[in-house]
Amino acid sequence: MIKVPINPKILQWAREERNRISIEILAERMKRDPLEIEMWESGKDSPTYGQLEDLAYKYLKIPLAVFFFPDIPDIPDPLKKLRRLPDYEWERLSEDTLQKIRLAQAYQDSLAIIAKDYIGKKIFKDIKAEGMSAAILANKVRKYFNITLKEQFSFKSTRSAFNRWRHIVEERGIFTFKDTFKDKFISGFCLLDNNYPVIFINNSNSFSRQIFTLMHELGHILTGVNGITDIDESYLDYLNERDKVLEIFCNEFASQLLVPDESFEEAISLFEKHGVGIVGEIATQYSVSREVVLRRLLNKGVISESLYLEKTSEWNRDFLRHAKDKAGGNYYLTRLAYLGEGFTKIAYAQYSKGQIDQPELAHHLNIKAKYLDNLLGIVR
Repeated sequence: MIKVPINPKILQWAREERNRISIEILAERMKRDPLEIEMWESGKDSPTYGQLEDLAYKYLKIPLAVFFFPDIPDIPDPLKKLRRLPDYEWERLSEDTLQKIRLAQAYQDSLAIIAKDYIGKKIFKDIKAEGMSAAILANKVRKYFNITLKEQFSFKSTRSAFNRWRHIVEERGIFTFKDTFKDKFISGFCLLDNNYPVIFINNSNSFSRQIFTLMHELGHILTGVNGITDIDESYLDYLNERDKVLEIFCNEFASQLLVPDESFEEAISLFEKHGVGIVGEIATQYSVSREVVLRRLLNKGVISESLYLEKTSEWNRDFLRHAKDKAGGNYYLTRLAYLGEGFTKIAYAQYSKGQIDQPELAHHLNIKAKYLDNLLGIVR
């Protein structure tokens, strides 16, 4: 196998500083001898191109081209942007989630290259949350989205509902990505940027939960604060007052956006007649989770906070108990679902116009070059 000379200092930096893992851990994941990794980092040996792709895309989550830089790049660590979680939450985050955050930043770096000519709407430029209540902001965003209750009630499933909401968000300038998280308690996160804010969603969750996460993180972007969200709301009790108020605001914004006041009186009447047992039926009508409906009932003063906490805690325990990785399916369709329609189309358009070549396209799409033709066959 042909070996590819790299800057060994970059490899050591990516392992130690960006990923905070030992040589032994990296070697175990790659199924290599630790001495081989040491040889790469000392410059006495080099990985093959295939091994380099694995290092870039699978293990260290940095652009492949960075391995050839003459000096260590000045790339800000995105983890510092998300230091709003309480310490106990950070301590239980796995390396998998930390890598997802770095991957999101890599997608932002790609967008700065492939989407620099993007001229569509940008909701984060057109709407600012400052000075607005959650209800007013939700109403303003819903009008900006131009989606009616008639359309929302016509969704055939929560999957189709999520795809529609995601398409609307991407059409308005925010790129969204998905992946399966090992940390089941993390719903998703967002990273701000002046031009390319992104939302990253845990695909392990139900589609109704993904919809709420999408809108919750949108709330973070419109308030100008990076966010990472836990499924269990008990983490709010460990936040400082300012961050707690913000999380509650984003929850209320997402709930009001998905279940607007104009139609909720009928749902309240149904609840008062049938009790908690009707919540699932109401949730199905709006293509949202039961928690969203219960939160709206709480905000309206229909139920007590103790009932809300009791039921949401029960439902979250059930979810975490039964959550499993989604396996199987078509690899390429899954990759496209994870990358999102907006990002994939822009990358492919740049490739079609000759602005980037195949290796660059593979880098932006975060896949190995040998898989590119099969993926492009679906995109075309």
